[in-house]
Amino acid sequence: MKIIKIEPQGFCGGVVYAINMVEKALAGENATKPIYMLGNVVHNKNVVRAFRERGVIVLEGASRDEMLEKIDSGTIIITAHGASDKIRKRAREKGLNIIDATCRHVTKTHELVKEKLSAGYGVYYYGKKNHPETEGILGISSAIIHVSDDNNLDKLPKCEGKAILTNQTTMSYLEVYRLYEKLRRIIPHLELAEEICDATRRRQEAVIAQKGKIDLCVVVGDTLSNNTRMLKETAEKNGIKAIQVEGAAELDNYDFSPYETVGVTAGASTPKNIINDVIAALAAIKNTSPN
Repeated sequence: MKIIKIEPQGFCGGVVYAINMVEKALAGENATKPIYMLGNVVHNKNVVRAFRERGVIVLEGASRDEMLEKIDSGTIIITAHGASDKIRKRAREKGLNIIDATCRHVTKTHELVKEKLSAGYGVYYYGKKNHPETEGILGISSAIIHVSDDNNLDKLPKCEGKAILTNQTTMSYLEVYRLYEKLRRIIPHLELAEEICDATRRRQEAVIAQKGKIDLCVVVGDTLSNNTRMLKETAEKNGIKAIQVEGAAELDNYDFSPYETVGVTAGASTPKNIINDVIAALAAIKNTSPN
């Protein structure tokens, strides 16, 4: 069995930035204790577990509002997925120290949405329901029309004036364009501001480029990670059989004997050591070696 490492791999810039912000807080540079995270700083259990073990308290709840109600002092870390201005305002009102680890691509989408709303646009937003990035965007204004999939598009509110579609940064860029074309049949004057982040797009394009070259794509990443799920979906929608694993131990659940060439890709929040462990475990099957 031949193993192909599908680059890029390792943390994206947004994940590195978020982790560094937490490290600075733990070093006491800009944080009062205790230190809380508004959910998972990035969607990887190993990263979050490591911070828990160092004393960071990871808040859980149905929303950032609900999480904030649990604390009255200390420091909160806004995760890489961002949060609405209402959350920041509420945190300040509670006297909390705020550390913002929002990815710059997410911040850019927030700014775009605010700009378009101010200019009188009807804003349609394509994002996963209950995802923290989606929650943050929808928290900007109740006027934003949420599109979670391409079902029942004809039942969405129709904007007669200027209208624009934008998206969660970790969606499939191909699905964004497909959704846009479907929406344009209903709203012909709809504009598009495709906001897929660079790291997500490059990984998806790299997987698509392996079509016809690999028999199986192994996607390494946390089940909570949307960009990781999108890699698996991208492979499958382009005719490449794919599986998703969080680590090497899960490879025992699969039979790799039917495959001659296996490609390995990974989500933007998957640590390199976990990817390398998966590649090494695959290489141990039938004494193969990675290329």
